[in-house]
Amino acid sequence: MTDPEQARPNPKLMMILGSRRCPSPSVLTSTPSYPLRVLPPNTKHQHSPSASLFFVTHRQIQANSDEMVQRVTLRTRKSYNTTSNLRRIIKTPGGKLSYLRLHKQATSPKCGDCHTGLPGVPALRPVRYATVSKRIKTVQRPYGGSRCGNCVRDRIVRAFLVEEAKIVKKVLKSQAVPTKSKK
Repeated sequence: MTDPEQARPNPKLMMILGSRRCPSPSVLTSTPSYPLRVLPPNTKHQHSPSASLFFVTHRQIQANSDEMVQRVTLRTRKSYNTTSNLRRIIKTPGGKLSYLRLHKQATSPKCGDCHTGLPGVPALRPVRYATVSKRIKTVQRPYGGSRCGNCVRDRIVRAFLVEEAKIVKKVLKSQAVPTKSKK
């Protein structure tokens, strides 16, 4: 028969694997086929006393367990991973895993000058923009749904300064013409 020392479960493996992870006691009593690395006692990441004893990867534990991965059912017939077919896994009330279809993220309209999002205009998908009223797509200001407030202010100031420069140039020209005629 077998040696009584060998028939007893390995306590170090019991601490790491736990009773629910490893259903068959033969795995715990026998020497593992995969190498276990002993970590030095002064490691940086010591969470428990068992962490300093052994390092076992998740794949090695999964190879010895009889747990099955739960299947995920598709709701539609489109199974390709495209940008228009984004999905997220949810758990149904019946306990099954299923895909929840995600819609594309809507982006808000951007300012034509500084390319920042326009405040006051909601971020919608293009089809939704076609159905909402004009009041929702704009703000009550010149260049309302096209330019942001800072850029509109800069345009107004720039136009005012250009007009002032034209007036100053015209005044200087009118003052310079009579002096030339006197000579």
